Amino acid sequence: MKSEMRGIIEAQRIERRWRAARRVSPALRTTGLGVGDDALISRSNARRTVRIDTDPSPSPIPSAIPSQGRPLVLRNAEHRGRTNGAAYLRPRARPLTAYLYARDVPMLAAIPLVPIVLAVLFPVFGAFDFYARQVGVRVPAAAAGELAVRPVTTDARGGDAPISVDATNFEQIRRTEYTVQPGDTISEIAVRFGLDSGTILSMNPVDDVRRLLPGTVLSIPDRDGLFHAVQPGESLSRIASTYEVAVYRILDANNLETDVLQVGDTLFIPGARMATDDYLLAIGELLSWPVRSFRLTSGFGMRLDPITRQWRMHNGIDLANAIGTPVLAARSGRVVHVEPNSGTYGHLVILDHGNGVRTLYAHMDSFSVSAGQWVSTGQMVGRMGNTGRSTGPHLHFSVIRNGRWIDPMGQLVRR
Repeated sequence: MKSEMRGIIEAQRIERRWRAARRVSPALRTTGLGVGDDALISRSNARRTVRIDTDPSPSPIPSAIPSQGRPLVLRNAEHRGRTNGAAYLRPRARPLTAYLYARDVPMLAAIPLVPIVLAVLFPVFGAFDFYARQVGVRVPAAAAGELAVRPVTTDARGGDAPISVDATNFEQIRRTEYTVQPGDTISEIAVRFGLDSGTILSMNPVDDVRRLLPGTVLSIPDRDGLFHAVQPGESLSRIASTYEVAVYRILDANNLETDVLQVGDTLFIPGARMATDDYLLAIGELLSWPVRSFRLTSGFGMRLDPITRQWRMHNGIDLANAIGTPVLAARSGRVVHVEPNSGTYGHLVILDHGNGVRTLYAHMDSFSVSAGQWVSTGQMVGRMGNTGRSTGPHLHFSVIRNGRWIDPMGQLVRR
């Protein structure tokens, strides 16, 4: 009994090894393949053949293992001959997809179908593209998975040309006049004409938007842009690069036949927008520099006094240059104080700009304005000097807001 059990266990072990080596399905296990005990099954990867070596020794359990005299039967295989008692078997030829499915690789089974699918789809898309060109529509790359179709036209050279073209890109600028009514503001006028406020400010010499007087005539362009005065050394290409606008647009907008410019010419730059600091300066939120050329010799705050050699508050900034250098109004306003020989500040001028803002100009050599006079931004109020407690020719410039000294550097437009 023990020997029979050992034989059964050994036979089961051999069968498990045979299944693992060949990965045989349950249907294949019923084919009646007979092997002797200690049968060794090996597979040749190079030739894809199966070799079965049989042991001629008698089986310890004849009842558990088929007789050696029984003929070998293997379905789906054909006999390839015998050599030294070994039988070589090879699977019969069958379709590639079925073979791949049998090997548990269904994804690879679809590979032979790819050329067929492509061969069918290519003619379909080719026919659709031909039809689309005939009827004059284009199918661009779809956005968000949707198919979009837009009409196209054909130019004289046979290429595709866009249907929507902004004709104003090729037209000379046209202007209309508008008379300011009581209560009008620059922003309201800009909205009324569909323009940016900077466009109107650049075209019209509005010194103070808070003093837009009724009856003032404004020039209104038919599109957004800026006016630019040509400076020495500037070229059309340089101006176009500065404003990031194509050269041809500037030529067309100004009806120019050549790119040769003269200093002082005024050009309309279509599509350009006023810089933030320039806009804030135009609406009176920032100050312009009171001297065009200077050296900053002292800032705002505590410092060692150059005369007394003691620490004290310096309530402005010092801008040095030669005596006689023009001193300009940092913003439009009214002259509220003119004083010669004031002592510490020497000759000084104070301007009131409204909204609690005043500016002070000290150590001047001479005056160009008088008390009560209205001045515009950039208008000369005097000349730089060396009067009062001064160690050299310079302008002391201060800003007062609501009675308090503040740092002028935070109020001046960036250079």
